[in-house]
Amino acid sequence: MIYLITNRSICGDEKLEKVIESASKAGVERIILREKDLSSKELEELYLSIEAAIPSSTKILINSNIEVANKVGAFGVQLPFKIFMDLKEDFKGQIGVSVHSLAEGVQAHRKGCSYLLASHIFPTTCKEGLAPKGPSFIKELTTLVSTPVIALGGILPSNCNEVMKNGAHGIAVMSTILSAKDIVKVVNDYSRAMKGYTQ
Repeated sequence: MIYLITNRSICGDEKLEKVIESASKAGVERIILREKDLSSKELEELYLSIEAAIPSSTKILINSNIEVANKVGAFGVQLPFKIFMDLKEDFKGQIGVSVHSLAEGVQAHRKGCSYLLASHIFPTTCKEGLAPKGPSFIKELTTLVSTPVIALGGILPSNCNEVMKNGAHGIAVMSTILSAKDIVKVVNDYSRAMKGYTQ
């Protein structure tokens, strides 16, 4: 499964909605709408615009803003570990939790999330100066929890098979797809590399 994390600033001249439309039609199955600078109203409008542009088989999760996710009936939310662990309100959709250690992964699993977004696996410009955890982090985490694990951080078509064969349920990508000149080709490259590793 391929998750696309959004970031409007990476898309250049192309509108985010167009990029997501191309990516979803090419095979991206989940969109994590992560636009931290937007107000709740702007986020809601962007969500509705994207929802109208993509196939119904592609589902949208909203990063952190549970209020907007509830209002628009989003498929799910993506939450930082601490926010999830402190969460008291009931949310009906899927809940993904960002984790950066085995301990966080186990705690989030025990509390009952839908999936774990584990990072960062390979070197990435988003996390310069921080050592990547490597595919072994995925292997260790998946031996400790039954919750699906999605690998994030420096995931490329050339290395995504490394996380898949170590037990990842899928991958999450941002800049490699958002900045691609040929989005369909890049998504197809990921899909081909992941073939045969369905968890």
